[in-house]
Amino acid sequence: MLSNKFLQTISKLVPGGTLSAKELQLLSSLNPDKIYVENVRSILGVSHRSAVRILETAVRQGLFKRGIEIQCPDGTVAASADAEEKLPVTVHCWTEEEGHPKEVELPTESLTKTTFYRLNDESDSITFGQTA
Repeated sequence: MLSNKFLQTISKLVPGGTLSAKELQLLSSLNPDKIYVENVRSILGVSHRSAVRILETAVRQGLFKRGIEIQCPDGTVAASADAEEKLPVTVHCWTEEEGHPKEVELPTESLTKTTFYRLNDESDSITFGQTA
């Protein structure tokens, strides 16, 4: 569950300054360990740039931490880390060769990288819906 402080931060940054009950519900249902820009963009109906601004504001305020993941060609996540330099040099992925699955080792630099955000467990925020 996302924090009350984060939802308040989003409310301040969203055009119009308020979130609908549906937006609050959808945001609260996001996995707090893997929040993607596209999810926030889609829920709030804002541009990619605005969604990144909202999430980066939450990072600056200590509510979220930023992470990065590497995806195999089939879209599965092969590795994730707090920073790009902490990712492995190579990862193992599965491909299909002549109708048979085959494990291959691929350099991470050749694969798709996706930034994600996660709730900072160390923040002093209150879970949405709780009282102090």
